[in-house]
Amino acid sequence: MTATDVKSGFSGIPQKAADYPGVDMLRALAASLVLAYHIAQLGKFNGLPDHALAKIFTTYGWIGVDLFLVISGFVIALSAFSGVARDGTQFRRPFAIRRLARIVPLYLLTCALFVVLIQPSYLFIPKWALLAHIGSHLLFVHNLMPATHGSINGPTWSVGLEMQFYLVMVWLAPWLARSSVWRVLLGALLVGAGWRFLTTLIWIPGEATVTTQFVYLTQLPGTIDQFALGIALALAMTRRNAFAARFLVVNWRTFTGWLLISLVLLTLAMWMVRHYSYWTSTSMLVAWRPLLGAGFAALLAAVVTLPIAGARLFVPLRYLGTISYGIYLWHMLVIISVNRLVPDIGGRRFTLAVLMCTLVLASLSWHLLEKPNMKQYKR
Repeated sequence: MTATDVKSGFSGIPQKAADYPGVDMLRALAASLVLAYHIAQLGKFNGLPDHALAKIFTTYGWIGVDLFLVISGFVIALSAFSGVARDGTQFRRPFAIRRLARIVPLYLLTCALFVVLIQPSYLFIPKWALLAHIGSHLLFVHNLMPATHGSINGPTWSVGLEMQFYLVMVWLAPWLARSSVWRVLLGALLVGAGWRFLTTLIWIPGEATVTTQFVYLTQLPGTIDQFALGIALALAMTRRNAFAARFLVVNWRTFTGWLLISLVLLTLAMWMVRHYSYWTSTSMLVAWRPLLGAGFAALLAAVVTLPIAGARLFVPLRYLGTISYGIYLWHMLVIISVNRLVPDIGGRRFTLAVLMCTLVLASLSWHLLEKPNMKQYKR
């Protein structure tokens, strides 16, 4: 396949994530959900708010990872499609280098600090076991095995999932660039649902441990449909077709429409997860996450069509989105450290201490490590 062949699949001009400042606001929301969830679960609280909105953060904040997956599908697809349009299949090497430069340095730093400062006992376990933990994390396959799934800095399991998705995109982006939005969506939904149903036949809901179910249910290809929802939106945004011209233009009407759709889907998803057992229900395991992902995809469509997404009013929120990768990787180290160093702290003081330390570390790592490294490999 030649560069010309690949480029011919585009009827529009591929764009960049930077063209959509609202995406950073969603990144901030995703990071806030995960952070609030872990603070609530690992902090010393006498009682948590029972309000439905508060519970979304304190009880169901893990859905922030699902939001990250939809965002990644959109952002990475935009980057890959832009490379394909410019360089054809030759886009692969620079694309992979940029992704590694973006993800690896802070990932390795936080993993190393976790082993040395938080879990030094790893240094004294049998060599073969230490090699399994460290080797799987270096190869980004630790998320595929229960024994190593997030064993070094728990949240990093999703970083392994993201890296595997990047590898898929390296090879499939030229084909995806020529595919229809609906073909991508339907194919991914069938593959994702099929895989999740298969896992329920092997690990029976209600009988298998939740940890085992989680590991094999939430990895590729079980989450491919959530990534694909973002990819489909990226495809629609890069093509000048009737759907994009009518439903993805930047104005208040389209923003309001997508926001209402998102609210309906997300309200339904949260109602279902509150009233139906998730880990013991095959239908929930198979169908619930695509519903949640669709709600997040509609929310993503809303923020990319928001007329004032780039307004100064949202600068603080967009900055939180900019440093969200650091927030995600630092927060667990901070939570554990605060619990150990100040064992009597709890409630609001615990929350404030974790927030301040996490934001400072995330900001420092962005300006001193992430941003300079991204500039070095920016094309």
